Amino acid sequence: MSGVRPFVKDTDLEQVAELNRTVFGSSESAVPWRLDSYLSHFAAVFLNNPWRDPALPSLVYEDGDGRIRGFLGVIPRPMVRDGAPLKVAISSQFMVHPGARGRAGLQLLKEFFSGPQEMSITEGSDSARTIWERLGGTTSLPHSVRWTRPLRPGRYALSFLKQHGVRSIAAMALTPFCFAADRLLARLAPPPSRPTWPVASAEELRESECLACVSAASRDSALRPEYDEKSLKWLFGILAEKKGRGQFRKVLVRDAADQALGWYLYYLKPAGMSEVVQLGAKKGSLSGVVRHLFHDAWRQGAIAVSGRLDPGSIETLLAERCLMHVGAGSWALVHSRRRELLEPLHRGDAFLTRLEGEWWAAR
Repeated sequence: MSGVRPFVKDTDLEQVAELNRTVFGSSESAVPWRLDSYLSHFAAVFLNNPWRDPALPSLVYEDGDGRIRGFLGVIPRPMVRDGAPLKVAISSQFMVHPGARGRAGLQLLKEFFSGPQEMSITEGSDSARTIWERLGGTTSLPHSVRWTRPLRPGRYALSFLKQHGVRSIAAMALTPFCFAADRLLARLAPPPSRPTWPVASAEELRESECLACVSAASRDSALRPEYDEKSLKWLFGILAEKKGRGQFRKVLVRDAADQALGWYLYYLKPAGMSEVVQLGAKKGSLSGVVRHLFHDAWRQGAIAVSGRLDPGSIETLLAERCLMHVGAGSWALVHSRRRELLEPLHRGDAFLTRLEGEWWAAR
């Protein structure tokens, strides 16, 4: 008999890996060591994360023949709303076999929404947004905006054209002009320089320092995450394993008095787009931290830096010549049976970075 049930490691893991290959076009299962890597990552994220809760398991949809045709990963996340603990669940890796779309996806989400969590969060595409809202979820528009800071505008424009369907032969023809444009623009509009006062130094960020930074930066937010050193250490380990995204860098920025100004976590990708995972600063210091990030990425060859918008940082990012855009899988989707719990998300009064979404969990 078909239906939704909890995900079980021993019997379901390889079937879910195969479903992932089918749905997302991965070749993971074609190479044994890659499959092993996928299985290890999947088990770590959904079965062995620091917040695991038997009452909030990941879910599978099984057809009448016992085949897994759908999966919805669940990661419990403790948060605080107006000083009170809040049980939140992150939905990740939502996938349904092409031959079972429709009913399977709806049943998985219905089962997920009926769980004991007080709030559900995910990031999704236009199609995910449609089904999420069909079942009573909503979109947090302030947290769905992405920002991008081109560091080498010519090469960034070339990359943008390639992503939007420009043929390779045309892109090759444009390449020398884009490189020439970058050289010219470097003279007319200097690239991000190393920030001066109040920034004095930077060093590798440790878990204890990150914990203090997040606490300081989010204390005035109505909705904020709760971490401890153990969970941050685990997260940093998972993030560092994702070599395909670039070199994972975690940086603490200090002032001349050796006080922490802020921090950033990002994937440095020379000659590519560097993606920010988390960024923050104490009040009045964000501009210096952002400039330090941009200089760090530019100095090591990145063509652009991109991240998820914290609504409170929009003025700083616009002043630093960042572009704002939405779409491409960046919709912040939320659900709660108590609608008042969602108000901070809709008015932009939540500390919600990529570490509090599903982006970091994807393989």
